[in-house]
Amino acid sequence: MIIQALDIKLVIGLVANGKMIKLKDLLTEAWLTHKGKTMWFPAHTKPTMDMISMRDHIAMYPKQMESMFGKQPISSFHVTSPDHIRQLGKIIGKKKTISTFTRANNDSPLAKGRGIQTGQGGVIFYMKGTLLAKRWMDFDTLPDKTGRRWIAGHYIAGDRQTFTKAYEKAGIPKKREKLFNKIYDIKKKYEEQWMEDDEAMPYDKYQKMVEKESGPHINQFIKEFFDWQNKWLQQNKEAIKKNLRTPEDKPTAWWNEILIYDTKVVDAFVMSRVTKEPYWEHPNGKPGSWQIDMLKYVPKNKITIGTPAKFRKWYNAREGVIDQV
Repeated sequence: MIIQALDIKLVIGLVANGKMIKLKDLLTEAWLTHKGKTMWFPAHTKPTMDMISMRDHIAMYPKQMESMFGKQPISSFHVTSPDHIRQLGKIIGKKKTISTFTRANNDSPLAKGRGIQTGQGGVIFYMKGTLLAKRWMDFDTLPDKTGRRWIAGHYIAGDRQTFTKAYEKAGIPKKREKLFNKIYDIKKKYEEQWMEDDEAMPYDKYQKMVEKESGPHINQFIKEFFDWQNKWLQQNKEAIKKNLRTPEDKPTAWWNEILIYDTKVVDAFVMSRVTKEPYWEHPNGKPGSWQIDMLKYVPKNKITIGTPAKFRKWYNAREGVIDQV
């Protein structure tokens, strides 16, 4: 059974930061806490229920891919902004995936050392890791809070009908509708009790009862989805190998995307503009907070500082490709 502890904790009504997690937050994008603490999550992070409800996405993760293809080492680049350096500690050396690249179009932000989700960028890591999936152009993968990567089914199957038809045939939409109707009935039952006597059924208790009773139903739905999707992935192993493990390497007007995990930083490049910020280095020459964060992952003698032109030379020397498309 492939289901993370977070999914279980999501559905039994826990308290986060002193406030009860509302059921609506379990089923939408609003809740950004984990184990009772406010957490930073990668850009586009979505909860499991939200991803399943998209109808055209499927989860991929290290253990699953290793069982199908073994471990494939790979080297690639990751661009971030200096204020996000610290967050890499949640990913580096772990099974959580990170989006990287090895080729970018000359006019793209990445070719200039700028980020995609992190805006200004300016900090480029050269990494080694294990391949989860890759494609010759960005394929809009979405991480969830457990570290899984959700990928549109057509990128795996190679067309826009195969996965959607399988999803419908498995009855996922009908099961989701049945689940939401069940939750509605549970909510209505306790809401009536709360409305009739808010002393015997105070609002906090009403919320707890709804979440406690809804939990097993949500949990079962998630389990059934993952049981089904893992079978579908096994049945489409050759398509995964062709489209997301050994895809054609060709130029793009954007950049390629390579998902890796168990990452290790080899060395890094920092744009000169970043080092001129007060958070990089103090006037007395001592490291500022950004440099301190960076030194946790890469020694100072492995950090190159320079202009965009110097960055491109550094990037090319590590077999990074800049396409003129």
